Formats: sequence, structure tokens, C-alpha cells
Amino acid sequence: MTHTREQQARFETATVADLRSSTAHYPADRPLRTLIADLRRASDHFARLWDSQAVGTHTMDTKTVHHPDVGPLVLDCDVLNAPGSDLHVVIHTAAPGTDAADKLSLLAVVGTQAMTEPGSGPSTGIG
Repeated sequence: MTHTREQQARFETATVADLRSSTAHYPADRPLRTLIADLRRASDHFARLWDSQAVGTHTMDTKTVHHPDVGPLVLDCDVLNAPGSDLHVVIHTAAPGTDAADKLSLLAVVGTQAMTEPGSGPSTGIG
């Protein structure tokens, strides 16, 4: 999966905001604090994002997925959070009527096809 520059910036900001929310949820978690300190030392970019003080949860975005057979797919990305837990479910969908929706429909059909030459599959033992 690749992102445009704008998508990458939104993703990075949202991820750091998620991490900050985790530190509020787990204030005594020493490994989490160590991770943040290590990231701050290793990356000026992370340090700037961390210093922005953004807090939140990553709930939605747009992602561009590059599929080897059908090319780029622009997908909606929704993150569902189970209340009271750390469970996150990420769902990628294509808006109806879009090029991405058409490509996903094509992949649903292509994905069911046998990708072997006739006669090169496993032997049935009949004959």
C-alpha cells in the first residue's frame, strides 16, 4: 500500500495521535514510554508530530492500494474501535460506481479462477 503525500501526512498525524491516546489510557506503561522516547531520539519528524500534542483516534481516511493485476485502487479506510478495548478493525471499501469498485468486482471474479495451465494441475488418478 502506498500513500500520496497528503495521505501519508494524515496517516502519520493520526497514528501519533492514536499513540498519544494510548499513553493517556496506559499512563504507567513503561515499555510504551520507552518506545516513545526511542522514537523521539531516532526521528526528528516523529518528535515534531509528538510535540504537536494531537490526541485522538484514527477513524477514517482514504488509501491508495497498488494491486499488481488491476493497478491503483483508491479505497475508503474506516477504523472501527471496540469500546472499552484496544481492538481496532480496519475496513477498506470502494465507493459504489467508482473505478475502484469496478476493479474490486473484477478481482472477485479473477480471484476464483484457477491459475494453472490445463493438464498441469494435480493428477486425479483417473485414467
